[in-house]
Amino acid sequence: MKYTLILLCLFSLSLTSCKWDTTKGALKHGENLKNSIESFEKNRKKLSTNLVSTLEEAEESLSAEDPDLPKVSKDFEKEWTSIQNRYKKLKNDFEDVGKSSDDYFNELNTLSGSISKEELRKEELRKNKELRATWEKSFREAEVSINKVTTVLESGNDFHMVLVASSIRQKLEQNVNELKVISEQAKALLQDLEMFTKAGRDLVEG
Repeated sequence: MKYTLILLCLFSLSLTSCKWDTTKGALKHGENLKNSIESFEKNRKKLSTNLVSTLEEAEESLSAEDPDLPKVSKDFEKEWTSIQNRYKKLKNDFEDVGKSSDDYFNELNTLSGSISKEELRKEELRKNKELRATWEKSFREAEVSINKVTTVLESGNDFHMVLVASSIRQKLEQNVNELKVISEQAKALLQDLEMFTKAGRDLVEG
């Protein structure tokens, strides 16, 4: 009898441990997605601030009566290299969000698929499918914006090459107003990406 009670206690503890492991695993996927989203948002903000301030400073320097083109070119190159590195981090964070969201939805479907009652199982899987469709729409829209940021940064690279050439010739041939255009385009696109962050937060926080 005593041996039977011990076995029952061990079995009960085993079930409790399994359930707790399931909960911890599910929460871990949600936490990973949340962390990747917050990292993305952190880099989005920094990129937006750095990019706009760099372009504005370059525009102001080049609009002076007698701009020091070699100095402006060197300063711009330094800041633009930093911006490029920040953008790489943003793209990496975006990929991490994609991977962690896949894991998140796979875990949801695994949990829902383990429900024994068929009607309830189908209902939960349907909810997961609808939620994922909404999320993937936001993800695709963000991907488009990120690709457009690439194009904007390429315009900045082109401007820098012209600026270097101008500094060698000691005259400015590039239209300084182009910097303002690049700045406004980048600012608008990075603001669009803030909606992606909101969608991600809504997903994991409810």
